[in-house]
Amino acid sequence: MKQEIFDIIELRPEAKHYYGDSLKMPDILLKDGTLVKAGTIEIPLGHSRYGGPIADLPKDFEYPNDLRFAGQLDLKQIALHDKSELLPKSGHLFFFADIMEDKGLVVYADLDNNELVRVVKDHEDNFFEGVLIKEAIPSIEKLSDRYREPEYEDEEEYTNEDGLLWDYFAGSETSKIFGIFTHCQYQEKQILEVVNSDKVVLLQIGENGFNDEGVFSVLIDKNDLKALNFDNCIFHWGQS
Repeated sequence: MKQEIFDIIELRPEAKHYYGDSLKMPDILLKDGTLVKAGTIEIPLGHSRYGGPIADLPKDFEYPNDLRFAGQLDLKQIALHDKSELLPKSGHLFFFADIMEDKGLVVYADLDNNELVRVVKDHEDNFFEGVLIKEAIPSIEKLSDRYREPEYEDEEEYTNEDGLLWDYFAGSETSKIFGIFTHCQYQEKQILEVVNSDKVVLLQIGENGFNDEGVFSVLIDKNDLKALNFDNCIFHWGQS
């Protein structure tokens, strides 16, 4: 039986995106004032964020050379909204990834913000652009929202018993923790296999002001999350 309603922690971005101070950006990308040099905005130590050149890391952490910093979560703020009580109540999660290879690294450290050390690595690769997470709020999502009415006559032969079609792009606009796995290149069966498994969405960053297009996702087995074992996380980048 498919679960229909899911509790999620929705993530919302700040308006400004930032890039490395040493980089030169094309004028067309700077025209609307949304993308600015990192040095022009306040980035509090340990604040939750997605991508960018600035990471606040544990003192003795060795930055992986083959991966890019994809983000960090201040769990003291975010876990307040975790109805499942799967997330640690304090500390930070750090994400590094190579989206071309669908591989990455997740690290957990039970440290306060003032115990972190700022590391700056300007680059023009994936995740060169950063954005702070403005807020995390409790929300829900419904499996029924992943289906749509047919728009054309030739689609009707592919509808399910309710006369609906699987919507490959539904959910792409959401950034969250937990809920329904999203990947616009995956069939309904593949998504439902994840939904009905022990895997949970540890992080999804979508197109609601974080990414212009594409969805970055990290999955983890529920039992691994309970045990604070982040060695087996699965990384996805979905883009049409």
